[in-house]
Amino acid sequence: MTRLNQIKTIIDSSPRYEATQLNFGEHDSFVQRQADTPGTLLRIRPYKENNGIADGAGVLQSVHDVTTNFRGKNTSDHHSFEVWFDEGKIKFYMHAATEAAADKFRRRVGNNYANSEVFPVEEGYAFPVIDADEYVAGAWLEMEKIPYYPIRHHNSEGFETDPYGEITSEMLSLDESTVVTQVVFRPAKQSWTDGDRFKHNSVDELAHALRQGTSVGWLNPRTRPPSEKDKQAAKTIEQQRGQQAFHVNIRVLAASSEQAEAEARARGVAGMFRKYYNAITEQGLDDKPVWHRRESKRATRLRQFVERMRDREWIDRHMIMTVDELAGVAHIPNAEIETPNIDWRYTRRGDRAPADLGQYEQSTSSSASTEHNVTNRGYDGV
Repeated sequence: MTRLNQIKTIIDSSPRYEATQLNFGEHDSFVQRQADTPGTLLRIRPYKENNGIADGAGVLQSVHDVTTNFRGKNTSDHHSFEVWFDEGKIKFYMHAATEAAADKFRRRVGNNYANSEVFPVEEGYAFPVIDADEYVAGAWLEMEKIPYYPIRHHNSEGFETDPYGEITSEMLSLDESTVVTQVVFRPAKQSWTDGDRFKHNSVDELAHALRQGTSVGWLNPRTRPPSEKDKQAAKTIEQQRGQQAFHVNIRVLAASSEQAEAEARARGVAGMFRKYYNAITEQGLDDKPVWHRRESKRATRLRQFVERMRDREWIDRHMIMTVDELAGVAHIPNAEIETPNIDWRYTRRGDRAPADLGQYEQSTSSSASTEHNVTNRGYDGV
């Protein structure tokens, strides 16, 4: 093989967004019914007047319940926050592992996001239907550095605008297409910043190392004095100690009858998560497309990816976020974002709906409990 061919092989083997049709066996569609799904799926219709990310942090802090076994192993349940673009609308969901957790989520979301509507989805589908003739693309989001380096959040550098504005705008697609962002979270123990059991690789050691400067050079090694940015990063990292945190998975899925559309939506939405880059710690989120150069293996990986999203499966990918960090990627937005086609609630509790919204409220309410024929993709939007 020539050098040029070797280079082409390496380039062709680099992960990329390549949407693929999936084989569902004897079924024409990928369907997950609510009755066959463990846990409880909650639909959220947010009222526009809320505090967005700050309220999201309050919800997460109130549900940070760590359970351990007699050996001290973390046995906490995992839950998910999801944004769907489905049937032409953007909708918000939470999936709770147990009925008790679902009841807590309903109360906490209701208390923090006043006038928003939260209700369990009792019939219909627990995940968007994907037809066999649709092309599917997906990606994982991963941290560029170890979790001690925080990503950008509302209590650090802050956001000029809510990142969900651009994420949800990028999710908008053809009415028959589907785009899902899923954040699976599981409470981390308070000792997550302590390093290993011998107290190595802790936040304190990392902060200390940053203040000592950086070793540079190979033939003539020397220590470069710490910069102001190093000192800032050390201080920021130290502030992670004692913070409540969650183990996290973030996934992005797109499905469309048009291959290019599925690829563009998956790539575009995953790319929007770069808005969480923290310039002080140089920590960010990097997208990893689900890919293989062979189509059959790529289809197998993508189907496994879809099944994991359907099951809200948590996998240890060494990704931990504090409450403030997680709130940035898993919260209910407010009127700050101007994305069209969001499933807002337009009335306060106790208010009468305006005449021009009566028909909308009635159709939305009935669609949350009525199941339609799958072949028409006219299911209830859940």
